[in-house]
Amino acid sequence: MKHYLITGGTGMIGTQLVNAIVESDAHITILTRHDQRATHSNIRYVNWSKSNWENNVPDIDIVINLAGATLNKRWTPSYKRTIMLSRIQSTQALVNLFSNRSHKPEIFFNASAVGYYRPDAYQTYTELYQSLPFDFLSEVVYQWERIAKQFESFGTRVVIGRFGMVLSNQGGAFPLMKLPYDLNVGGKLGSGQQWYSWIHINDLTRAILYLINNERASGPFNLTAPVVERQNLFGYTIARISHKPHWTWVPSPLIRLMLGQMSTIALDTQKVIPTKLEALGFEFNYPNLKLAVEELI
Repeated sequence: MKHYLITGGTGMIGTQLVNAIVESDAHITILTRHDQRATHSNIRYVNWSKSNWENNVPDIDIVINLAGATLNKRWTPSYKRTIMLSRIQSTQALVNLFSNRSHKPEIFFNASAVGYYRPDAYQTYTELYQSLPFDFLSEVVYQWERIAKQFESFGTRVVIGRFGMVLSNQGGAFPLMKLPYDLNVGGKLGSGQQWYSWIHINDLTRAILYLINNERASGPFNLTAPVVERQNLFGYTIARISHKPHWTWVPSPLIRLMLGQMSTIALDTQKVIPTKLEALGFEFNYPNLKLAVEELI
């Protein structure tokens, strides 16, 4: 029976992953920053903000690292530091944990983001593209992946999932995107031509487990739906399925004024496709936006 170690296991993605893994009768240890009591016999929580927390972690076969402060909060200088350190320090703590153990994990899955790729209105990015940091978010991703790759020195198979925009009703971007349409003021953001590389949370959790269970999977994987949409059509799809108007326009300068550097998430985007994931035979339940939004709404 496999034993999983999960960071970020109480978040939007982590919660759904834990529910899926428990159904396979595996054991799960979840690292949290708060004391928490498990409601399932196969789940245990370890507060890794306490001293000697490492002693409460048993031998682990599979690590899933999702820890990191949300990006959906204004990027003040202090919060940018939180975004970076929450990912770097947690991943380094995992490296340190297993460097002193004889039993190394077989698989290490590390979350990442499509922010690795440079914003471009015309380029299509696959995993073959390699880049150096060019802005704050790409620096976060670059350093996060760099530390995660240290697990390769343990003989561990390392899989890095570069997440697109995760669509879920439980949090993330989708409730914020849908809100203007609920208020009948939805419409175009900026030029409306920027790409939104997205994925339904159901497909994301399935893809993570698919890669963990596929021995041929290693290195970076774009975890996005195969059909990417531009923002204007993305909004129009939400409007049509919600039976709401799509008629307003918020200019880019106003968005940057309101959101500051965080506006890069909405305006400075890229077209990313899951070439390696599909090559391994993964099949999406929600390959296009219409199916995804219909399910969510």
